[in-house]
Amino acid sequence: MDSDNGVEILSNKRSGLKDKLWYLELFIVSLLLCFLFSIISQLLLINANLALALFLVLLLIFVSVVFDIIGVAVAASNIKPFLEMKNNKNTRGVEMAMRLVKNADRVSSICTDVVGDICSIVSGASGVAISIILISELPSVSGAFLSTFVSSIIAALTVLGKALGKNFALTSSTKIIHFVGKCLSIFSGNSKKAKVKRRKKP
Repeated sequence: MDSDNGVEILSNKRSGLKDKLWYLELFIVSLLLCFLFSIISQLLLINANLALALFLVLLLIFVSVVFDIIGVAVAASNIKPFLEMKNNKNTRGVEMAMRLVKNADRVSSICTDVVGDICSIVSGASGVAISIILISELPSVSGAFLSTFVSSIIAALTVLGKALGKNFALTSSTKIIHFVGKCLSIFSGNSKKAKVKRRKKP
């Protein structure tokens, strides 16, 4: 009994240490990505015209919505459909999809809290550049009004996109995660290994 308690205590300590390291990694990744995205957006927006600024903001909103969809889908998904796919030899992307589902809490946090929120923050900051351009081109209109209008439009588009995306993510979580698994398996080399295994089978 004492040995069992000792193993359980050691396991809990290791689990707690892993959680602390995960939060530290999350903080570092968030900091680096936010810094990188901000630098890139500022470089692109220096002396940029209105069309480029609008394109960048819309791109950031799109990326934010897409990653929010993935985060919600992985949190809502179940591993059973992927086990059935694996048993039916429909293995392309399934292994990766199962890994995503098994680590749903971390994947969801990265997609929604890290990438999604960072894109939202940077898109809001990029909206300032749009406001400056509009103020210079429309001197007769109040600068405060233009800034408020631009930030409101960006916020409304982000909220609308995420609201529509959440509905899609909840109703099609398995399809979304399977698709993401297929995409990730291309880079991980899992698809190539699967093809080699199939060729070796008689």
